[in-house]
Amino acid sequence: MKPVFAKVLEGLENEVFATRLITRPFFTTEFHFHAECQITYIVKSSGHKVIGDCVENFEPGELILLGSYIPHVWYNSSTKPAKREQGEAARSVALFFHPDKLVTLLSSFFSTKKLEAVLEVAKRGMKFHGAAREQLKVLLLKMAQLEPGPQQLMLLLEMVQLLTNVKEYTLLAGTGYTNTYTNKDSEKMDRLFKYVFDNYSREISLDEAAALIHMNKQAFCRYFKGRTQKTFVEFVNEVRITAACKLLSAGEESVGNIAYQCGFNSLTNFNRFFKKIKNVSPLKYKSLLAE
Repeated sequence: MKPVFAKVLEGLENEVFATRLITRPFFTTEFHFHAECQITYIVKSSGHKVIGDCVENFEPGELILLGSYIPHVWYNSSTKPAKREQGEAARSVALFFHPDKLVTLLSSFFSTKKLEAVLEVAKRGMKFHGAAREQLKVLLLKMAQLEPGPQQLMLLLEMVQLLTNVKEYTLLAGTGYTNTYTNKDSEKMDRLFKYVFDNYSREISLDEAAALIHMNKQAFCRYFKGRTQKTFVEFVNEVRITAACKLLSAGEESVGNIAYQCGFNSLTNFNRFFKKIKNVSPLKYKSLLAE
């Protein structure tokens, strides 16, 4: 199991940036963070992602910029062998760059204040949409098809220009979010997150979750909240609500059926938690999607 801190450009000490194409049966990266900034475009696959204190669904077409040291992971909806045999795959394209090295390089030619401001904002995670996403996607895909050299650098400069003027994005982690994880937390948190994503449709007790990382219930509650800045129950309910949002967007199930499929034991509880997290009722959310 890799440590929660990862050295993405390890062995490439003189490199300012690098691109990676990932095609696998499912995404295998564990919950981690690193000094390098990262732009990731999801070509294929879906599931849940955790970025800082944000828990959301992800779908093909998503494009996100992550700043330095923000913890993150993408978990697929299914990693079962039966699915892999059907040819389903997880595909993504990523650009990694060391922010200090990039700023130092570009500061020889022009002011980098706007770029530095964007990279500071990106420490909360930036999800792009609209024209900005499409323009960044095109540049990223072009970069990934080229060998390292002047053409890649020119595309990177175009991307920097876009980023310093972009307006079409949503911030993911909450205001004031800080990374409280240490290297020792990686395996424990990864195990907990995966367990919740695989079992949210049924009741998950605190004792059951605590046993996964060999703690008693009281110690586990302190540990989990200290790392995620939310209680375990709050995290589980967020996962359930994100799953419910995906089903509501499909429009094929009643609200009552969706509530029970996502692990809520009553429609009243579902409505209460949904409104608390999304600020609208499930029915209102469904109607907004239809507009």
